[in-house]
Amino acid sequence: MAKTAPNKKKSSTSIHSRAAKRASSPSINTDKSLKEAKPPVDSKSIRPSVLAVHQGAGVSKKSKNGRKSVLSAKARKRQEKGLDRAETVMDKKEKKVEKSKGRARTVQERSKAWEELNKKMLAKKAKEDAERLEKENWVDEEDEAMEEDAEVKNAEVIPAEVIAQYVPLSAPAEDEDEIL
Repeated sequence: MAKTAPNKKKSSTSIHSRAAKRASSPSINTDKSLKEAKPPVDSKSIRPSVLAVHQGAGVSKKSKNGRKSVLSAKARKRQEKGLDRAETVMDKKEKKVEKSKGRARTVQERSKAWEELNKKMLAKKAKEDAERLEKENWVDEEDEAMEEDAEVKNAEVIPAEVIAQYVPLSAPAEDEDEIL
């Protein structure tokens, strides 16, 4: 018979298991004094920053010394051509930027016109709503007046003799001319 491999001893949980991570996480009952601890104050805290911009920050090419520093005629021509091309490209870019700014201005002017138009339309709508409400109120007032008239018509008729008892009638003036 063939021999089988011996069983592995089960060690405690591996360091990468969830249980191990859970056990290593800080518990809720941590020491509260750590929250109040402040870093030490160093009198020499003024020091140049590592990330500050310094003289050799940019990428630079090693300068040539001696005979190699003088360009040949062809190399000089090539360099001048490159500078001329760079200048024309910059001019084109400046023109494009100016055109773009002009387009942006026209767009903003149009949007201002729309905002003004919207304000006018809102004001007009509010005015129309106010007029409509006023007409509705006026119609309501007419209805109320008609109701009052109906109440007067439905009122009890009082004979003239009863009215004469309470309201003395004045005698007609003799000076007044009679209207025919």
